[in-house]
Amino acid sequence: MSSVTYGVEAAPPAQIVWLNALQHIALSAVTLVFPRIVAEAAGADAETITRYVGLAMVAMGLGTLIQAFGRRGIGSGYLLLGHCTILYVPFAVEAARTGGLGAVAGLTIAAGCTEMLLSRCIRALRAYIPPEIIGVVILLLGAMLGLFGMRLMLGIGPGSQAGAVEMASSAITLATIIGVAIWARAALRSLAVLVGVATGCVAFVVLAILTGGFGDAVRDVAFVVPHWPLDLPTLPLAFLPGFLIGAVACFVRAIADLTACQQLADPNWKAPDFQSIRAGTLADSLGCVVAGVVGVLGTNTYSGSVGLAAANGVLARRVGVAAGVGWIVLGLLPGAASVLYAIPAGILGAACFYSATFTIRTGIAMLSQRLVDTRRTLIIGSAVAASMLVVDSHGHDHLPPLVQQVLGSPLAAAMLLALALNAVLRLGIPRETGLRWLPAAGFAELRDFAETQGRSWGARVELIGRAVAFLEEFSQLAPRFCAPGQEVEVRLRYDDVGLQIALSWVGEPLAKAGRPDIDAPDVDAEDGSLQVMLMRHWADEMRSAPLENGRQSLTAYVDDR
Repeated sequence: MSSVTYGVEAAPPAQIVWLNALQHIALSAVTLVFPRIVAEAAGADAETITRYVGLAMVAMGLGTLIQAFGRRGIGSGYLLLGHCTILYVPFAVEAARTGGLGAVAGLTIAAGCTEMLLSRCIRALRAYIPPEIIGVVILLLGAMLGLFGMRLMLGIGPGSQAGAVEMASSAITLATIIGVAIWARAALRSLAVLVGVATGCVAFVVLAILTGGFGDAVRDVAFVVPHWPLDLPTLPLAFLPGFLIGAVACFVRAIADLTACQQLADPNWKAPDFQSIRAGTLADSLGCVVAGVVGVLGTNTYSGSVGLAAANGVLARRVGVAAGVGWIVLGLLPGAASVLYAIPAGILGAACFYSATFTIRTGIAMLSQRLVDTRRTLIIGSAVAASMLVVDSHGHDHLPPLVQQVLGSPLAAAMLLALALNAVLRLGIPRETGLRWLPAAGFAELRDFAETQGRSWGARVELIGRAVAFLEEFSQLAPRFCAPGQEVEVRLRYDDVGLQIALSWVGEPLAKAGRPDIDAPDVDAEDGSLQVMLMRHWADEMRSAPLENGRQSLTAYVDDR
Protein backbone atom coordinates (compact mmCIF):
# COMPACT_ATOMS: atom_id res chain seq x y z
CA MET A 1 0.00 0.00 0.00
CA SER A 2 1.25 3.47 -0.76
CA SER A 3 1.90 5.77 2.15
CA VAL A 4 -0.66 8.51 2.69
CA THR A 5 0.33 11.61 0.73
CA TYR A 6 -2.77 13.69 1.44
CA GLY A 7 -4.95 12.84 4.47
CA VAL A 8 -8.71 13.14 4.73
CA GLU A 9 -8.70 16.81 5.81
CA ALA A 10 -5.72 17.83 3.65
CA ALA A 11 -6.01 20.58 1.02
CA PRO A 12 -4.00 19.39 -2.00
CA PRO A 13 -3.25 21.78 -4.89
CA ALA A 14 -6.16 22.24 -7.27
CA GLN A 15 -4.48 20.27 -10.06
CA ILE A 16 -3.97 17.28 -7.73
CA VAL A 17 -7.62 17.45 -6.63
CA TRP A 18 -9.07 17.52 -10.14
CA LEU A 19 -6.67 15.01 -11.68
CA ASN A 20 -7.40 12.53 -8.90
CA ALA A 21 -11.13 13.25 -9.26
CA LEU A 22 -10.84 12.33 -12.95
CA GLN A 23 -9.15 9.08 -11.92
CA HIS A 24 -12.02 8.15 -9.65
CA ILE A 25 -14.56 9.11 -12.30
CA ALA A 26 -12.78 6.98 -14.89
CA LEU A 27 -12.62 4.07 -12.47
CA SER A 28 -16.31 4.17 -11.54
CA ALA A 29 -17.47 4.88 -15.12
CA VAL A 30 -17.35 1.16 -15.84
CA THR A 31 -20.29 0.64 -13.46
CA LEU A 32 -22.55 2.64 -15.82
CA VAL A 33 -23.10 -0.66 -17.57
CA PHE A 34 -25.52 -1.63 -14.77
CA PRO A 35 -28.13 1.12 -15.33
CA ARG A 36 -27.86 0.40 -19.04
CA ILE A 37 -28.71 -3.27 -18.42
CA VAL A 38 -31.78 -2.23 -16.39
CA ALA A 39 -32.93 0.24 -19.04
CA GLU A 40 -32.58 -2.40 -21.75
CA ALA A 41 -34.59 -4.85 -19.62
CA ALA A 42 -37.39 -2.26 -19.51
CA GLY A 43 -37.42 -2.17 -23.32
CA ALA A 44 -36.21 1.45 -23.56
CA ASP A 45 -35.04 2.83 -26.90
CA ALA A 46 -31.48 4.06 -27.51
CA GLU A 47 -32.29 7.70 -26.72
CA THR A 48 -34.03 6.83 -23.44
CA ILE A 49 -31.15 4.56 -22.44
CA THR A 50 -28.69 7.41 -22.97
CA ARG A 51 -30.84 9.75 -20.88
CA TYR A 52 -31.21 7.09 -18.19
CA VAL A 53 -27.44 6.64 -17.97
CA GLY A 54 -27.01 10.44 -17.82
CA LEU A 55 -29.41 10.63 -14.86
CA ALA A 56 -27.50 7.76 -13.22
CA MET A 57 -24.34 9.88 -13.47
CA VAL A 58 -26.13 12.74 -11.72
CA ALA A 59 -27.30 10.36 -8.96
CA MET A 60 -23.77 9.04 -8.52
CA GLY A 61 -22.48 12.60 -8.16
CA LEU A 62 -25.12 13.57 -5.60
CA GLY A 63 -24.47 10.43 -3.56
CA THR A 64 -20.73 11.14 -3.56
CA LEU A 65 -21.30 14.70 -2.35
CA ILE A 66 -23.55 13.55 0.49
CA GLN A 67 -20.91 11.03 1.60
CA ALA A 68 -18.14 13.64 1.48
CA PHE A 69 -20.20 16.17 3.48
CA GLY A 70 -19.21 14.76 6.86
CA ARG A 71 -21.11 17.25 8.99
CA ARG A 72 -24.01 17.04 11.49
CA GLY A 73 -24.10 13.25 11.41
CA ILE A 74 -24.56 13.06 7.64
CA GLY A 75 -21.73 11.60 5.60
CA SER A 76 -18.45 10.09 6.74
CA GLY A 77 -16.31 12.82 5.19
CA TYR A 78 -14.17 10.20 3.42
CA LEU A 79 -13.18 10.02 -0.22
CA LEU A 80 -15.72 7.34 -1.10
CA LEU A 81 -17.61 7.57 -4.36
CA GLY A 82 -21.12 6.32 -4.98
CA HIS A 83 -22.03 4.16 -7.94
CA CYS A 84 -25.03 2.34 -9.41
CA THR A 85 -24.52 -0.98 -7.70
CA ILE A 86 -24.74 -4.48 -9.10
CA LEU A 87 -26.38 -5.61 -5.83
CA TYR A 88 -29.75 -4.30 -7.04
CA VAL A 89 -29.37 -5.42 -10.67
CA PRO A 90 -30.92 -8.95 -10.45
CA PHE A 91 -34.00 -7.58 -8.68
CA ALA A 92 -34.18 -4.40 -10.79
CA VAL A 93 -34.08 -6.34 -14.07
CA GLU A 94 -37.12 -8.39 -13.08
CA ALA A 95 -38.98 -5.29 -11.88
CA ALA A 96 -38.09 -3.38 -15.07
CA ARG A 97 -39.38 -6.16 -17.30
CA THR A 98 -42.78 -6.06 -15.62
CA GLY A 99 -43.24 -2.53 -14.27
CA GLY A 100 -40.80 -0.48 -16.35
CA LEU A 101 -38.33 2.11 -15.09
CA GLY A 102 -40.93 3.65 -12.77
CA ALA A 103 -41.09 0.43 -10.77
CA VAL A 104 -37.31 0.41 -10.38
CA ALA A 105 -37.39 4.03 -9.17
CA GLY A 106 -40.10 3.43 -6.56
CA LEU A 107 -38.50 0.24 -5.25
CA THR A 108 -35.14 2.00 -5.07
CA ILE A 109 -36.66 4.69 -2.82
CA ALA A 110 -38.08 1.94 -0.58
CA ALA A 111 -34.68 0.23 -0.43
CA GLY A 112 -32.97 3.50 0.48
CA CYS A 113 -35.45 4.10 3.30
CA THR A 114 -34.79 0.58 4.59
CA GLU A 115 -31.06 1.19 4.66
CA MET A 116 -31.71 4.49 6.41
CA LEU A 117 -33.54 2.67 9.21
CA LEU A 118 -30.70 0.17 9.49
CA SER A 119 -28.18 3.01 9.80
CA ARG A 120 -30.06 4.33 12.83
CA CYS A 121 -29.70 0.92 14.53
CA ILE A 122 -25.99 0.49 13.86
CA ARG A 123 -24.99 0.18 17.53
CA ALA A 124 -27.57 -2.51 18.22
CA LEU A 125 -26.58 -4.38 15.05
CA ARG A 126 -22.80 -4.20 15.43
CA ALA A 127 -22.66 -7.50 17.34
CA TYR A 128 -24.22 -9.14 14.26
CA ILE A 129 -21.71 -7.51 11.88
CA PRO A 130 -18.38 -8.30 13.57
CA PRO A 131 -14.99 -7.32 12.11
CA GLU A 132 -14.40 -10.74 10.57
CA ILE A 133 -17.57 -10.37 8.46
CA ILE A 134 -16.49 -6.86 7.49
CA GLY A 135 -13.07 -8.22 6.56
CA VAL A 136 -14.41 -11.06 4.43
CA VAL A 137 -16.86 -8.68 2.71
CA ILE A 138 -13.99 -6.33 1.82
CA LEU A 139 -12.01 -9.30 0.54
CA LEU A 140 -14.92 -10.52 -1.57
CA LEU A 141 -15.65 -7.02 -2.87
CA GLY A 142 -12.08 -6.78 -4.08
CA ALA A 143 -12.20 -10.25 -5.61
CA MET A 144 -15.50 -9.54 -7.41
CA LEU A 145 -14.24 -6.16 -8.63
CA GLY A 146 -11.05 -7.78 -9.90
CA LEU A 147 -13.00 -10.55 -11.61
CA PHE A 148 -15.34 -8.00 -13.16
CA GLY A 149 -12.39 -5.99 -14.46
CA MET A 150 -10.67 -9.08 -15.84
CA ARG A 151 -13.82 -10.21 -17.65
CA LEU A 152 -14.14 -6.79 -19.26
CA MET A 153 -10.50 -6.93 -20.36
CA LEU A 154 -11.08 -10.34 -21.95
CA GLY A 155 -14.26 -9.16 -23.65
CA ILE A 156 -16.62 -11.50 -21.80
CA GLY A 157 -18.34 -8.96 -19.54
CA PRO A 158 -21.55 -7.01 -20.14
CA GLY A 159 -21.02 -4.14 -22.56
CA SER A 160 -17.49 -5.23 -23.53
CA GLN A 161 -16.07 -6.14 -26.93
CA ALA A 162 -13.80 -9.08 -27.68
CA GLY A 163 -11.99 -7.65 -30.70
CA ALA A 164 -8.22 -7.70 -30.99
CA VAL A 165 -8.03 -3.89 -30.90
CA GLU A 166 -10.03 -3.68 -27.68
CA MET A 167 -8.06 -6.44 -25.97
CA ALA A 168 -4.73 -4.90 -27.03
CA SER A 169 -5.84 -1.53 -25.69
CA SER A 170 -6.83 -3.13 -22.39
CA ALA A 171 -3.44 -4.81 -22.07
CA ILE A 172 -1.64 -1.54 -22.82
CA THR A 173 -3.77 0.21 -20.19
CA LEU A 174 -2.95 -2.31 -17.45
CA ALA A 175 0.74 -2.38 -18.33
CA THR A 176 0.90 1.42 -18.23
CA ILE A 177 -0.88 1.63 -14.87
CA ILE A 178 1.46 -0.93 -13.32
CA GLY A 179 4.55 0.66 -14.88
CA VAL A 180 3.67 4.15 -13.68
CA ALA A 181 2.69 2.93 -10.20
CA ILE A 182 5.99 1.12 -9.71
CA TRP A 183 8.68 2.91 -11.73
CA ALA A 184 7.49 6.47 -12.35
CA ARG A 185 8.43 9.51 -10.28
CA ALA A 186 6.62 9.89 -6.98
CA ALA A 187 4.55 12.84 -8.22
CA LEU A 188 3.22 10.74 -11.12
CA ARG A 189 2.53 7.52 -9.23
CA SER A 190 -0.63 8.89 -7.64
CA LEU A 191 -2.01 9.44 -11.16
CA ALA A 192 -1.19 5.96 -12.46
CA VAL A 193 -4.82 5.08 -13.27
CA LEU A 194 -5.47 8.34 -15.13
CA VAL A 195 -2.26 7.98 -17.14
CA GLY A 196 -3.07 4.35 -17.91
CA VAL A 197 -6.65 5.04 -19.05
CA ALA A 198 -5.50 7.99 -21.20
CA THR A 199 -2.75 5.87 -22.77
CA GLY A 200 -5.20 3.04 -23.42
CA CYS A 201 -7.66 5.42 -25.11
CA VAL A 202 -4.92 6.84 -27.34
CA ALA A 203 -3.78 3.32 -28.21
CA PHE A 204 -7.34 2.32 -29.05
CA VAL A 205 -7.84 5.32 -31.34
CA VAL A 206 -4.54 4.67 -33.14
CA LEU A 207 -5.19 0.95 -33.55
CA ALA A 208 -8.80 1.54 -34.62
CA ILE A 209 -7.68 4.02 -37.31
CA LEU A 210 -4.98 1.63 -38.55
CA THR A 211 -7.46 -1.25 -38.79
CA GLY A 212 -10.26 0.87 -40.24
CA GLY A 213 -12.64 0.36 -37.32
CA PHE A 214 -12.69 3.86 -35.87
CA GLY A 215 -15.98 4.75 -37.55
CA ASP A 216 -17.73 1.81 -35.93
CA ALA A 217 -16.34 2.78 -32.53
CA VAL A 218 -17.86 6.29 -32.59
CA ARG A 219 -20.98 5.44 -34.54
CA ASP A 220 -23.23 5.32 -31.49
CA VAL A 221 -22.10 8.64 -30.00
CA ALA A 222 -25.23 10.81 -29.76
CA PHE A 223 -25.73 14.23 -28.22
CA VAL A 224 -28.97 13.66 -26.32
CA VAL A 225 -30.39 16.45 -24.16
CA PRO A 226 -31.06 15.27 -20.56
CA HIS A 227 -34.70 14.92 -19.54
CA TRP A 228 -36.31 14.35 -16.12
CA PRO A 229 -38.39 12.54 -15.07
CA LEU A 230 -38.26 9.63 -17.46
CA ASP A 231 -41.05 7.85 -15.59
CA LEU A 232 -43.01 8.35 -12.37
CA PRO A 233 -42.14 6.02 -9.46
CA THR A 234 -44.45 3.12 -8.68
CA LEU A 235 -44.24 0.47 -5.96
CA PRO A 236 -45.10 -3.05 -7.14
CA LEU A 237 -45.05 -4.99 -3.86
CA ALA A 238 -44.27 -8.29 -5.57
CA PHE A 239 -40.68 -7.14 -6.13
CA LEU A 240 -40.21 -5.41 -2.77
CA PRO A 241 -38.61 -8.40 -0.94
CA GLY A 242 -35.77 -8.53 -3.45
CA PHE A 243 -35.00 -4.84 -3.05
CA LEU A 244 -35.09 -5.17 0.74
CA ILE A 245 -32.50 -7.95 0.49
CA GLY A 246 -30.47 -5.66 -1.75
CA ALA A 247 -30.73 -2.90 0.87
CA VAL A 248 -29.32 -5.18 3.56
CA ALA A 249 -26.46 -6.20 1.26
CA CYS A 250 -25.74 -2.54 0.43
CA PHE A 251 -25.79 -1.68 4.15
CA VAL A 252 -23.16 -4.33 4.91
CA ARG A 253 -21.09 -3.28 1.90
CA ALA A 254 -21.17 0.35 3.03
CA ILE A 255 -19.99 -0.69 6.50
CA ALA A 256 -17.14 -2.65 4.91
CA ASP A 257 -16.08 0.24 2.65
CA LEU A 258 -16.30 2.77 5.48
CA THR A 259 -14.24 0.52 7.74
CA ALA A 260 -11.63 0.19 5.01
CA CYS A 261 -11.54 3.99 4.73
CA GLN A 262 -10.98 4.26 8.48
CA GLN A 263 -8.15 1.77 8.27
CA LEU A 264 -6.50 3.75 5.47
CA ALA A 265 -6.86 7.07 7.25
CA ASP A 266 -5.61 5.91 10.66
CA PRO A 267 -2.27 4.05 10.82
CA ASN A 268 -3.11 3.05 14.41
CA TRP A 269 -6.56 1.72 13.52
CA LYS A 270 -7.78 -1.05 15.83
CA ALA A 271 -11.55 -1.30 15.60
CA PRO A 272 -14.41 0.25 13.57
CA ASP A 273 -15.62 3.71 14.63
CA PHE A 274 -19.37 3.20 14.59
CA GLN A 275 -20.19 6.88 14.92
CA SER A 276 -18.48 7.50 11.59
CA ILE A 277 -20.07 4.37 10.12
CA ARG A 278 -23.51 5.52 11.27
CA ALA A 279 -23.05 8.84 9.46
CA GLY A 280 -21.63 7.12 6.38
CA THR A 281 -24.40 4.53 6.08
CA LEU A 282 -26.96 7.30 6.50
CA ALA A 283 -25.32 9.15 3.60
CA ASP A 284 -25.32 5.97 1.54
CA SER A 285 -29.04 5.45 2.16
CA LEU A 286 -29.79 9.10 1.30
CA GLY A 287 -27.85 8.65 -1.93
CA CYS A 288 -30.01 5.62 -2.76
CA VAL A 289 -33.21 7.58 -2.05
CA VAL A 290 -31.94 10.42 -4.26
CA ALA A 291 -31.25 7.89 -7.03
CA GLY A 292 -34.85 6.68 -6.79
CA VAL A 293 -36.16 10.25 -6.92
CA VAL A 294 -33.98 10.92 -9.94
CA GLY A 295 -35.50 7.73 -11.39
CA VAL A 296 -32.52 5.39 -11.72
CA LEU A 297 -30.99 2.24 -10.23
CA GLY A 298 -29.98 2.41 -6.55
CA THR A 299 -26.51 3.57 -5.57
CA ASN A 300 -24.03 2.27 -3.02
CA THR A 301 -20.48 3.00 -1.89
CA TYR A 302 -17.85 2.01 -4.46
CA SER A 303 -15.10 -0.32 -3.23
CA GLY A 304 -12.97 0.56 -6.24
CA SER A 305 -12.48 4.09 -4.96
CA VAL A 306 -11.20 2.67 -1.66
CA GLY A 307 -8.69 0.56 -3.54
CA LEU A 308 -7.59 3.51 -5.68
CA ALA A 309 -7.11 5.71 -2.60
CA ALA A 310 -5.03 2.94 -1.02
CA ALA A 311 -2.95 2.65 -4.18
CA ASN A 312 -2.13 6.34 -4.68
CA GLY A 313 -2.18 7.61 -1.09
CA VAL A 314 -4.58 10.50 -1.79
CA LEU A 315 -7.43 10.37 0.75
CA ALA A 316 -8.52 14.03 0.72
CA ARG A 317 -12.28 14.38 0.73
CA ARG A 318 -11.91 17.43 -1.52
CA VAL A 319 -11.20 14.90 -4.24
CA GLY A 320 -14.56 13.30 -3.45
CA VAL A 321 -16.30 16.67 -3.70
CA ALA A 322 -14.62 17.34 -7.05
CA ALA A 323 -15.57 13.88 -8.32
CA GLY A 324 -19.19 14.41 -7.25
CA VAL A 325 -19.35 17.75 -9.04
CA GLY A 326 -17.69 16.18 -12.07
CA TRP A 327 -20.29 13.41 -12.28
CA ILE A 328 -23.16 15.89 -12.05
CA VAL A 329 -21.69 18.09 -14.79
CA LEU A 330 -21.08 15.09 -17.04
CA GLY A 331 -24.60 13.79 -16.41
CA LEU A 332 -26.14 17.09 -17.48
CA LEU A 333 -23.81 17.53 -20.46
CA PRO A 334 -25.46 16.37 -23.72
CA GLY A 335 -23.60 13.44 -25.23
CA ALA A 336 -21.34 12.75 -22.23
CA ALA A 337 -22.96 9.40 -21.49
CA SER A 338 -22.57 8.10 -25.04
CA VAL A 339 -18.97 9.37 -25.22
CA LEU A 340 -18.13 7.39 -22.08
CA TYR A 341 -19.72 4.34 -23.65
CA ALA A 342 -17.48 4.79 -26.68
CA ILE A 343 -14.48 4.04 -24.43
CA PRO A 344 -13.84 0.29 -24.61
CA ALA A 345 -15.02 -1.38 -21.41
CA GLY A 346 -11.76 -3.32 -21.23
CA ILE A 347 -9.76 -0.12 -20.71
CA LEU A 348 -11.87 0.79 -17.68
CA GLY A 349 -11.78 -2.88 -16.64
CA ALA A 350 -7.99 -2.70 -16.41
CA ALA A 351 -8.31 0.18 -13.93
CA CYS A 352 -10.84 -1.87 -11.93
CA PHE A 353 -8.51 -4.85 -11.84
CA TYR A 354 -5.61 -2.72 -10.58
CA SER A 355 -7.56 -1.02 -7.78
CA ALA A 356 -9.18 -4.33 -6.77
CA THR A 357 -5.80 -5.75 -5.72
CA PHE A 358 -5.52 -3.07 -3.02
CA THR A 359 -9.07 -3.69 -1.83
CA ILE A 360 -8.23 -7.39 -1.46
CA ARG A 361 -5.12 -6.48 0.54
CA THR A 362 -7.21 -4.39 2.94
CA GLY A 363 -9.62 -7.29 3.52
CA ILE A 364 -6.80 -9.76 4.16
CA ALA A 365 -5.14 -7.36 6.59
CA MET A 366 -8.39 -6.94 8.52
CA LEU A 367 -8.96 -10.70 8.74
CA SER A 368 -5.39 -11.34 9.88
CA GLN A 369 -5.89 -9.09 12.91
CA ARG A 370 -8.54 -11.40 14.40
CA LEU A 371 -8.28 -14.66 16.28
CA VAL A 372 -10.40 -17.22 14.45
CA ASP A 373 -12.10 -20.25 16.01
CA THR A 374 -14.25 -22.98 14.44
CA ARG A 375 -17.33 -20.75 14.33
CA ARG A 376 -15.61 -17.93 12.53
CA THR A 377 -13.75 -20.29 10.21
CA LEU A 378 -17.12 -21.69 9.14
CA ILE A 379 -18.55 -18.19 8.60
CA ILE A 380 -15.59 -16.97 6.55
CA GLY A 381 -15.22 -20.17 4.53
CA SER A 382 -18.95 -20.42 3.80
CA ALA A 383 -19.10 -16.81 2.61
CA VAL A 384 -16.15 -17.30 0.26
CA ALA A 385 -17.65 -20.55 -1.10
CA ALA A 386 -21.07 -18.94 -1.60
CA SER A 387 -19.53 -16.03 -3.50
CA MET A 388 -18.22 -18.48 -6.07
CA LEU A 389 -21.65 -19.94 -6.69
CA VAL A 390 -22.76 -19.19 -10.24
CA VAL A 391 -26.35 -20.15 -10.97
CA ASP A 392 -27.52 -21.17 -14.44
CA SER A 393 -31.06 -19.83 -14.41
CA HIS A 394 -32.10 -22.22 -17.18
CA GLY A 395 -31.20 -25.19 -14.98
CA HIS A 396 -32.79 -23.87 -11.80
CA ASP A 397 -36.27 -22.90 -12.88
CA HIS A 398 -37.70 -24.98 -10.03
CA LEU A 399 -36.37 -22.48 -7.48
CA PRO A 400 -38.59 -19.59 -6.35
CA PRO A 401 -37.98 -16.39 -8.37
CA LEU A 402 -36.63 -14.53 -5.32
CA VAL A 403 -34.08 -17.28 -4.63
CA GLN A 404 -32.97 -17.21 -8.26
CA GLN A 405 -32.49 -13.45 -8.05
CA VAL A 406 -30.45 -13.69 -4.83
CA LEU A 407 -28.25 -16.42 -6.28
CA GLY A 408 -27.86 -14.27 -9.39
CA SER A 409 -25.79 -11.91 -7.19
CA PRO A 410 -23.09 -14.11 -5.59
CA LEU A 411 -21.84 -11.24 -3.46
CA ALA A 412 -25.28 -10.61 -1.96
CA ALA A 413 -25.72 -14.34 -1.37
CA ALA A 414 -22.35 -14.51 0.42
CA MET A 415 -23.18 -11.52 2.64
CA LEU A 416 -26.58 -12.89 3.62
CA LEU A 417 -25.14 -16.33 4.38
CA ALA A 418 -22.38 -14.82 6.55
CA LEU A 419 -24.88 -12.69 8.47
CA ALA A 420 -27.23 -15.64 9.02
CA LEU A 421 -24.46 -17.97 10.17
CA ASN A 422 -23.04 -15.36 12.53
CA ALA A 423 -26.48 -14.73 14.08
CA VAL A 424 -26.95 -18.47 14.71
CA LEU A 425 -23.41 -19.49 15.69
CA ARG A 426 -22.87 -16.63 18.12
CA LEU A 427 -25.53 -18.20 20.35
CA GLY A 428 -23.98 -19.77 23.43
CA ILE A 429 -20.81 -17.64 23.40
CA PRO A 430 -20.50 -16.06 26.86
CA ARG A 431 -19.24 -12.51 27.01
CA GLU A 432 -17.84 -13.26 30.47
CA THR A 433 -16.08 -16.43 31.54
CA GLY A 434 -13.99 -17.64 34.44
CA LEU A 435 -11.28 -20.04 35.54
CA ARG A 436 -10.03 -21.24 38.93
CA TRP A 437 -6.26 -21.43 38.65
CA LEU A 438 -3.65 -22.84 40.98
CA PRO A 439 -0.35 -20.88 40.86
CA ALA A 440 1.50 -24.18 41.10
CA ALA A 441 -0.06 -25.22 37.75
CA GLY A 442 2.04 -22.62 35.94
CA PHE A 443 1.39 -20.01 33.29
CA ALA A 444 0.46 -22.35 30.41
CA GLU A 445 -3.05 -22.93 31.75
CA LEU A 446 -3.71 -19.17 31.93
CA ARG A 447 -2.36 -18.64 28.42
CA ASP A 448 -4.46 -21.41 26.89
CA PHE A 449 -7.57 -20.12 28.69
CA ALA A 450 -7.12 -16.55 27.40
CA GLU A 451 -6.30 -17.59 23.83
CA THR A 452 -9.23 -20.03 23.62
CA GLN A 453 -11.67 -17.38 24.82
CA GLY A 454 -10.12 -14.82 22.46
CA ARG A 455 -10.79 -17.08 19.50
CA SER A 456 -14.41 -17.67 20.54
CA TRP A 457 -14.94 -13.89 20.81
CA GLY A 458 -13.11 -13.11 17.57
CA ALA A 459 -10.94 -10.62 19.45
CA ARG A 460 -7.92 -8.99 17.86
CA VAL A 461 -4.64 -10.88 18.04
CA GLU A 462 -2.90 -7.86 19.58
CA LEU A 463 -5.53 -7.45 22.29
CA ILE A 464 -5.28 -11.07 23.47
CA GLY A 465 -1.50 -10.91 23.19
CA ARG A 466 -1.41 -7.99 25.63
CA ALA A 467 -3.77 -9.80 28.01
CA VAL A 468 -1.61 -12.92 27.89
CA ALA A 469 1.51 -10.86 28.60
CA PHE A 470 -0.26 -9.29 31.60
CA LEU A 471 -1.26 -12.71 32.95
CA GLU A 472 2.26 -14.04 32.46
CA GLU A 473 3.69 -11.35 34.74
CA PHE A 474 0.93 -12.00 37.26
CA SER A 475 1.66 -15.74 37.25
CA GLN A 476 5.24 -15.01 38.23
CA LEU A 477 4.13 -12.89 41.19
CA ALA A 478 1.23 -15.07 42.38
CA PRO A 479 3.26 -17.56 44.49
CA ARG A 480 4.54 -14.63 46.57
CA PHE A 481 1.19 -13.36 47.86
CA CYS A 482 -1.35 -16.19 47.37
CA ALA A 483 -1.98 -18.48 50.31
CA PRO A 484 -0.42 -21.93 49.71
CA GLY A 485 -2.80 -24.36 48.01
CA GLN A 486 -5.41 -21.67 47.36
CA GLU A 487 -6.83 -21.03 43.90
CA VAL A 488 -6.91 -17.72 42.08
CA GLU A 489 -10.25 -16.84 40.51
CA VAL A 490 -9.69 -15.44 37.01
CA ARG A 491 -12.56 -13.78 35.14
CA LEU A 492 -12.41 -12.34 31.63
CA ARG A 493 -15.06 -10.04 30.18
CA TYR A 494 -15.00 -8.90 26.54
CA ASP A 495 -17.14 -6.00 25.31
CA ASP A 496 -15.94 -5.45 21.68
CA VAL A 497 -13.87 -2.41 22.69
CA GLY A 498 -11.67 -4.01 25.31
CA LEU A 499 -11.02 -6.85 27.72
CA GLN A 500 -11.46 -6.73 31.50
CA ILE A 501 -9.34 -9.08 33.62
CA ALA A 502 -10.58 -9.58 37.19
CA LEU A 503 -8.38 -11.57 39.61
CA SER A 504 -9.12 -12.49 43.22
CA TRP A 505 -7.30 -14.66 45.75
CA VAL A 506 -6.81 -15.45 49.42
CA GLY A 507 -3.60 -13.98 50.76
CA GLU A 508 -1.71 -10.75 50.84
CA PRO A 509 -2.52 -7.74 48.65
CA LEU A 510 -0.41 -7.23 45.56
CA ALA A 511 1.20 -4.12 47.11
CA LYS A 512 2.88 -6.30 49.76
CA ALA A 513 4.26 -8.70 47.21
CA GLY A 514 7.24 -6.51 46.60
CA ARG A 515 6.61 -2.83 47.35
CA PRO A 516 4.08 -0.68 49.19
CA ASP A 517 2.70 1.17 46.17
CA ILE A 518 2.01 -0.45 42.81
CA ASP A 519 1.99 3.00 41.22
CA ALA A 520 5.46 3.90 42.49
CA PRO A 521 8.05 4.57 39.79
CA ASP A 522 10.93 2.55 41.30
CA VAL A 523 11.72 -0.84 39.78
CA ASP A 524 13.49 -3.78 41.43
CA ALA A 525 13.61 -7.17 39.74
CA GLU A 526 14.22 -8.95 43.04
CA ASP A 527 11.13 -7.77 44.90
CA GLY A 528 8.64 -8.21 42.05
CA SER A 529 8.25 -4.55 41.21
CA LEU A 530 9.52 -5.23 37.70
CA GLN A 531 6.60 -7.60 37.09
CA VAL A 532 4.18 -4.99 38.44
CA MET A 533 5.65 -2.36 36.13
CA LEU A 534 5.24 -4.68 33.15
CA MET A 535 1.66 -5.46 34.17
CA ARG A 536 0.94 -1.73 34.18
CA HIS A 537 2.56 -1.52 30.75
CA TRP A 538 0.32 -4.19 29.21
CA ALA A 539 -2.91 -2.95 30.85
CA ASP A 540 -4.42 0.48 30.21
CA GLU A 541 -5.97 0.52 33.68
CA MET A 542 -5.08 -1.43 36.82
CA ARG A 543 -6.42 -1.20 40.36
CA SER A 544 -6.36 -3.36 43.48
CA ALA A 545 -8.75 -3.53 46.45
CA PRO A 546 -9.34 -5.71 49.53
CA LEU A 547 -12.41 -7.99 49.66
CA GLU A 548 -14.18 -9.79 52.49
CA ASN A 549 -12.85 -12.92 54.25
CA GLY A 550 -9.23 -12.07 53.63
CA ARG A 551 -9.54 -12.04 49.84
CA GLN A 552 -7.75 -9.55 47.61
CA SER A 553 -8.63 -8.34 44.11
CA LEU A 554 -6.87 -6.93 41.10
CA THR A 555 -8.81 -5.58 38.12
CA ALA A 556 -7.16 -4.63 34.83
CA TYR A 557 -8.59 -3.33 31.55
CA VAL A 558 -6.92 -3.76 28.17
CA ASP A 559 -8.38 -1.21 25.77
CA ASP A 560 -8.84 -2.17 22.11
CA ARG A 561 -9.85 1.26 20.80
